[in-house]
Amino acid sequence: MSIIDTTCSASELILKAVIICDDFAFAAKVGATLRGAARRTGADVQWAIKCWPANALLDRALAEKALRETLDAHLIVLPAPHAKSLPAGLIGWLNRWADLREIQDAALGVIADENTGAFTQPVCHELSRLIRRQGLNLIIDEPPATKDIAKRFVRFFPEPAAMLPIERSRLALLAMRDSYRAVGIND
Repeated sequence: MSIIDTTCSASELILKAVIICDDFAFAAKVGATLRGAARRTGADVQWAIKCWPANALLDRALAEKALRETLDAHLIVLPAPHAKSLPAGLIGWLNRWADLREIQDAALGVIADENTGAFTQPVCHELSRLIRRQGLNLIIDEPPATKDIAKRFVRFFPEPAAMLPIERSRLALLAMRDSYRAVGIND
């Protein structure tokens, strides 16, 4: 039994995520995102997160160890640049993981980093084919449209609309005496 199992309550669901990346800041961001999502939904979920460097999967012994440790993963997370252009050996490793996985409803997650633009094509052709063939779920975290948070969120309050003062329109002024004063460039 792992340490995480002994610290969780009996009703808590433990999900396992594996992050494949070479950037530890990205891995920390993904971990915080997963934990935050569980808190926001109110789900009683505890994430067990493991990180494997993408370049480690090029080494045969490390790739085998990573495969053994990830067979029970609910989620494999890739950074968007890796999903758009897979590093050498990663597609083969993902195929083996998908063939041998213990969790049939497993998902592949693609999360953007700060340098990634909007997703025009979230995954490369080989990864798309793998997802369809293996029946994997695909989770995509699209980056924000703008870095200015004030422009991203608009909140409408359920307040009664304030009555605006009624002004005479220019057409109404035309019907009045000396109507030429309301039409022109000197208004």
